[in-house]
Amino acid sequence: MYEEYFGFKEKPFSHTPNTKFLYLSEQHDAALRTLLYGIESRSGFMMLTGEVGSGKTTTIRTLLNLVADSVETCYIFNPLLNTLDLLKGINKDLGLEWESESCQVQIERLNQHLLAINQQGKTAVAIIDEAQNLSHEALEMVRMLSNLETESQKLLNIILVGQPELTEKLASRELRQLSQRIQVHVQLCPLSLNQTYGYIEHRLNTSGERVSARFEKDAIKRIFKKSKGIPRLINNLCDLSLLAAFTQNTYIIDKNIIKKAMKEVPHYVYHS
Repeated sequence: MYEEYFGFKEKPFSHTPNTKFLYLSEQHDAALRTLLYGIESRSGFMMLTGEVGSGKTTTIRTLLNLVADSVETCYIFNPLLNTLDLLKGINKDLGLEWESESCQVQIERLNQHLLAINQQGKTAVAIIDEAQNLSHEALEMVRMLSNLETESQKLLNIILVGQPELTEKLASRELRQLSQRIQVHVQLCPLSLNQTYGYIEHRLNTSGERVSARFEKDAIKRIFKKSKGIPRLINNLCDLSLLAAFTQNTYIIDKNIIKKAMKEVPHYVYHS
């Protein structure tokens, strides 16, 4: 609605995980570098955690764009699967059409493929998003997949991506064997005030060459205070603020515009 008015080629604060909008704060850059290193060194098990809306999925999609051609990838974003369907999903994403209803057969087929690409100097990574929703049985199967290895290296890298509850789940006695195998754990924290300035500026600049919208410092301070530095909540407020500025025929987003935008956000969004 307001894109043309502000000179945007696309909405700057959309909720879709568009990788070109990823703001490389120090922690996001470090997360990408660490995970890339883990894949290249075949660390085996890795984990990326962060609060809802902290940018995990966008970070992972960026990671997928950065991995070398020698790395085969599969991305599971619906973890509410039983163990067999999880195995099928991993195999299918790796290009292995195998309709067997046997978990053992699915694992054997995956192992054969991993051994074959290993001989070609390649490796594979399976990324499971929203992993805090995996059942204990599915997580145990994931642990078993980490046993796919040669005498000298892992054949499959596994990255579990999830909310802080994932860490709590893995701390349980039943899953201690899995927890002990995690070699790399990266945690995304909320943005600082200075990072929030940079985040908003980055998304505005990425949305067009001649953007006329301008957020005043006091407005950004209010956004930071209300959102607590969570990118998705920052997006909510910025989007509503731009709409409010558009309806008032102004290009300046000040604290009064932010105050108006806050009234449009359900109370539970910031207190859940």
